[in-house]
Amino acid sequence: MKEKKPGNFGAVQSVQFSPFSEQASISPGNNEINMLTDVTLQVEFELGRAVKTVRELLELKKGSVIGLNKLAGEYVDVLVNQQQIATGEVVVMDDKFAVRVTEVISDRDKEKKIR
Repeated sequence: MKEKKPGNFGAVQSVQFSPFSEQASISPGNNEINMLTDVTLQVEFELGRAVKTVRELLELKKGSVIGLNKLAGEYVDVLVNQQQIATGEVVVMDDKFAVRVTEVISDRDKEKKIR
């Protein structure tokens, strides 16, 4: 058996890679956002919140009413990954509830909430 010496790796050969598809060669700057356009996110609309004890939850039955911390007609929060990104108002569209976005939260406002 032939003994290999440390650092003796034999002949070095260049590697040939197949070219990227045309979709991957989109103009610089837009490439990053285009890669994300088909990602699905969970969007939630928060009408309000309530804090209840376990006893109160166990006493719930059909027809029970739970009061929320927002007033009727007040804006709802638009959340993505549990982070508020906008506010909106509840509307009816084709006999279904919908939310009309009234304000998109700016990066500056998001930073204020963190601090």
